[in-house]
Amino acid sequence: MKRIILAAVLCTACLTLGACSGKKGNDAKDSTVETEMTTDAVSEESVEPTQISQDDADQLIAEKLEGTNANAIYNNMDYADGKDIYTYTVVDADGNELDQMLAVDAVAGEVYVYDYDNEVLSDFSEFELYNPDSNANISWSGTFTLDKMTVTLDPADDGAFEFTFANDGETEFQGVAHVDGNKATYEDDDVKLTFEFDRDGSLKVVNNGNINSYAGIYAKGD
Repeated sequence: MKRIILAAVLCTACLTLGACSGKKGNDAKDSTVETEMTTDAVSEESVEPTQISQDDADQLIAEKLEGTNANAIYNNMDYADGKDIYTYTVVDADGNELDQMLAVDAVAGEVYVYDYDNEVLSDFSEFELYNPDSNANISWSGTFTLDKMTVTLDPADDGAFEFTFANDGETEFQGVAHVDGNKATYEDDDVKLTFEFDRDGSLKVVNNGNINSYAGIYAKGD
């Protein structure tokens, strides 16, 4: 009889332990699921893009207006075409306010013409004081040809590029030219080169050195 009672007690204890163990297992599983859900929620949160400061925007506007005798007056932050923008009123040399406004993308730093009434941004080339010669973004790269002579430009950094003159495939002269606005120059004891792009994309090379080689207008290669 005692053996039967003892067996029953042991059986009850095992069942109790099993239930507790199962509960702990479920709690651990629930905790894992909750952790995964929390991690997913954090990963799905959007990261706010870094915006440039108003001082940076002021500088970008000033660079665009350089040489126009116009000035920009900051207005406020606004929103147009899906972009946060710094907005500016532009006045000419006489203090007269222009009809067009300008704006700077607060994230990308791009300068636009801003239509305040319709909340529309357009390319800066549509600005009434836009000068393609001073505002062009020149790419000092590519290969250009003049008869059997070629000149190849390879960017070195933001302010310089490497050039190579070759005659019928044979390299004749190499150097590094430094960019100054819409022109680039190179100078040594014998050669004084100036590189400048024409409106049709051809490359004009002037040599004011002691020898007259390499000068001419080179057509853009294929």
